[in-house]
Amino acid sequence: MESGTQRYEYKTITLAQKGLGFFASREIPEPESTLNREARLGWRLCHLMMPSGAKGESDKVILISERALL
Repeated sequence: MESGTQRYEYKTITLAQKGLGFFASREIPEPESTLNREARLGWRLCHLMMPSGAKGESDKVILISERALL
């Protein structure tokens, strides 16, 4: 590895709404507890995405985290 070059590993976490079909909660899970847990393991958030369906609704949050390789 060249001096001054840092390498990273990446991790994707999907948080989906709870329930099924008509009984599903319309609230997206709060990512704070997941982010705090991952931070304690050395991960930091790179991207947060909320993909939407045809009508603009979203039923999940996707977190992409990175941490430096030693």
